[in-house]
Amino acid sequence: MRQNQNGIGDLYHQETKYQRDKMPRGWLDASTQPSPYKKDPPSLKRLSISPPFQKGGQAIWETIALRRSMREFSPRSISLPELSQLLWATQGITARAWGYDFRAVPSAGALYPIDTYVLVNRVESTTAGIYHYDVEEAQLVLQREGNYGREASEAALGQALVADAGAVFVWTAMVERSKWKYRERAYRYIYMDVGHIGQNLYLAATALGLGCCTIGAFYDEEVDRLIEVDGKKEISVYMGAVGRMD
Repeated sequence: MRQNQNGIGDLYHQETKYQRDKMPRGWLDASTQPSPYKKDPPSLKRLSISPPFQKGGQAIWETIALRRSMREFSPRSISLPELSQLLWATQGITARAWGYDFRAVPSAGALYPIDTYVLVNRVESTTAGIYHYDVEEAQLVLQREGNYGREASEAALGQALVADAGAVFVWTAMVERSKWKYRERAYRYIYMDVGHIGQNLYLAATALGLGCCTIGAFYDEEVDRLIEVDGKKEISVYMGAVGRMD
């Protein structure tokens, strides 16, 4: 492709612009709205997370000033309460009102298309494996037991920090949750939503004295296969590694 040619990204941006004379029309059919929650089979092992701390801690202004991408982690494990706090800070329910379960991050239309998977490498009192975060029940649901740090690292273009981290967050998008309302523009909002989540992970990790680095460079299909999603209705969109620095 010549440098002055528009690629698919340029085309998508132009085609999903909102214009006054070309706004989508029609009513939303509430009966067809996808659920904001992905349900796991009841046979899978579940791990309840710790109640979150919502008061005290490091001041927000100090946390913002200290936030950095950290790519080197120590072999020491992170604790389950720390992982619980990170999950709550990124996707936890903070209020229930008007038929919505509001979370710790904003979402376009309160549709919450993002789901969280956690690759546990080294978390105290927690079996290594791949977990899905059940937001509604505040539980981690074990999908597969085992240490998948090496496979995840290879899928993330060989970045060693993925294997070295105590836990790796993988965020997926259930695309139809957003497309139900926003059609093709939904993808814009999906990436905005996951960006909010990634920043909350940074700030929460920093406030806990942990290192964090979010990751956008990965082989999409390899990550999809690792966490066993189809890559069409549910797609991997972002990752984040968290670990100790001492």
